[in-house]
Amino acid sequence: MDLLCAGKTDIGLVRQANEDSYRILLQRKLVVVCDGMGGHRAGEVASATACDLITRLFDRHFDRLLQDDRLRLPRLFPPSTDVLAKATRIANHQIHRLSLGDPSLGGMGTTVVAAVVEEDILTVLHVGDSRAYRYIDGELQRLTIDHSWAAEIEQTEHVSAEEARRMVNRNVITRALGVRESVEIDVSVRKIVSGDLYVLCSDGLCGLVKDDDIRRVIAGGRGDVDVIAGQLVELANDRGGTDNVTVIVMKVVGEVPASTLTEMPTVTIDAEPPGYFGAEEEWAAGPDNSGQTAGSGQQSGNRLFPVAAAAVVIAVLAFLFYFILKG
Repeated sequence: MDLLCAGKTDIGLVRQANEDSYRILLQRKLVVVCDGMGGHRAGEVASATACDLITRLFDRHFDRLLQDDRLRLPRLFPPSTDVLAKATRIANHQIHRLSLGDPSLGGMGTTVVAAVVEEDILTVLHVGDSRAYRYIDGELQRLTIDHSWAAEIEQTEHVSAEEARRMVNRNVITRALGVRESVEIDVSVRKIVSGDLYVLCSDGLCGLVKDDDIRRVIAGGRGDVDVIAGQLVELANDRGGTDNVTVIVMKVVGEVPASTLTEMPTVTIDAEPPGYFGAEEEWAAGPDNSGQTAGSGQQSGNRLFPVAAAAVVIAVLAFLFYFILKG
């Protein structure tokens, strides 16, 4: 089994900066889209921090993060789901910490939607109103439910999406990374089959382009992930381009080996308790090769002190011994 992936991002026709970020980590079968908020620089920092930290932890520290009991999740998940959720919590904590330490970044946050393939399953994780879709056999399925006022009204009041948007501002989201010290995360796990095509996007696409139009673009792209990604971005700009737009298209090709991993409907992982924050901050700082975190620099310095002291003593003794011989 292989994955074909393509990503595109565009500033749009109105905004002065692009606060979206995305990453494709093909060797780990992981893709991430983030849509920052909080103003020009702040939004860029929030989305880039989330993308960078999630992919770095997933890529370089998968096994150690999986086994870190200090960050234990409230239920058992497949390994890739577990690590992705922990990395997202760490990113949330880091963005929140940065916003408190720099007035120019105050109030920043970001949405996130991520997908990762493990054997024959796909985990979708999301916070906010960035979305994931699945396209199979000519049908487009929405895999995420927006964390927004409009989506909540649509579900609770049983009104159409258009009616819900007229009732409240569609841009008001109810969850984002970095806004609070802890965060609720939605995850789902589903089986994949060869030919599956997935689209992850910021609301710069789905806020301007209807699902049926997204489906038509995918159908017309004939499985070419680069063409589909580019055409979706172009369509968003054709519809006004009032927001940054980011799209990742991922296609499953080749035989998918069966596994014992099982599907799981969307569940919400509750916000972590304060007892997790110390470990999250250590992970955000970056584990070093010794197994300690970058925050343990003082310990490393203390280990160097005896070596330096011994060198000084040896030098003094050699100096005295030289003068004794001369005398």
